Amino acid sequence: MPWWGIVLIILGAIGLLLCVIGWLMVDFAINKRSKLFMDNIKIKHIQKTIEKPGSYPKLEKAYDDYPLEERIKLMRDEMDLDDDHQIFWSKNKKGEKLRAYYYEAPQPTHKYIILVHGYGNSAAIVSRMYKAPTAMRDRGYNLLLPDLLNHGQSEGKFLGMGYLDKFTLKVWIDYLINMDPEASIALMGVSMGAATVMVTSGENLPKNVKCVVEDCGFTNAYEQFAFVMKDMGVPTFPLLNLLEFFAKIRAGYSFKKDASPIDCIKNTKLPVFFVHGENDDFVPTYMLEPLYEACPSEKEKLIIPDADHARSVKYHPELYWPPVWAFIEKYI
Repeated sequence: MPWWGIVLIILGAIGLLLCVIGWLMVDFAINKRSKLFMDNIKIKHIQKTIEKPGSYPKLEKAYDDYPLEERIKLMRDEMDLDDDHQIFWSKNKKGEKLRAYYYEAPQPTHKYIILVHGYGNSAAIVSRMYKAPTAMRDRGYNLLLPDLLNHGQSEGKFLGMGYLDKFTLKVWIDYLINMDPEASIALMGVSMGAATVMVTSGENLPKNVKCVVEDCGFTNAYEQFAFVMKDMGVPTFPLLNLLEFFAKIRAGYSFKKDASPIDCIKNTKLPVFFVHGENDDFVPTYMLEPLYEACPSEKEKLIIPDADHARSVKYHPELYWPPVWAFIEKYI
């Protein structure tokens, strides 16, 4: 065999290996239903929050108060909420089933909050983390907690990283407006849910949507995966490039261009409240400032001291809720 034939075989083998790696990385990163999904990394993050010294204020049993085994079951959708809620079902344009929890306020009202969970989690988890049913209903709001694509009981082949999730969120916005044409809606999200509400805020939304609260959202999915990979000691080149390429093929969107809150929020006309934990080591705190600067509408920002990722409301509810409620109630 000539030397160039050997070179072609080697290059072909390398190319095939890279394709296999890229294909599998999509399942690892954005397919929660895959056995390859990064459960172990999520579990390590849960363990770290449990082992961290200090205690959280406890108003009622919440996500951080559950034993590790039960928190993992919640994360893997093996436990459901056992409180007083309704289940709503809908479908997106692809015919995929979407599920949400719904909590009515104690008194009839046209005020609604849609609270969106984060990466690899579910409506059940964000409900526990925020003590949401109690906090929202005590304030006189109806509450909707959707399961995003590929999470909880909602269908979908891949996680949306905020981009595919904007279509899910728009389904639920329309659902509430059909149920109550006088609805006034605040969008609120944590982590990837924050990315979702920011991406959605750049869309042409019904006038019923009044404001946005984003808690520890990322600038774009590409930069977020790059940060996590570097933190894990994994080289971003060529792995992240492969992930980006095969995500476009398999999931139909770009981490850089589509799942990009920092680009979408440039188009928002809605007031936006930005929150981030001072010690966030998963979605780094420095992402707050470029997002805030990119937003052209009315805006406020808040950094919660000492708080790590998605735990601002747990560390300092007394610092978190008063400005958040003051902001929302300026518009609803």
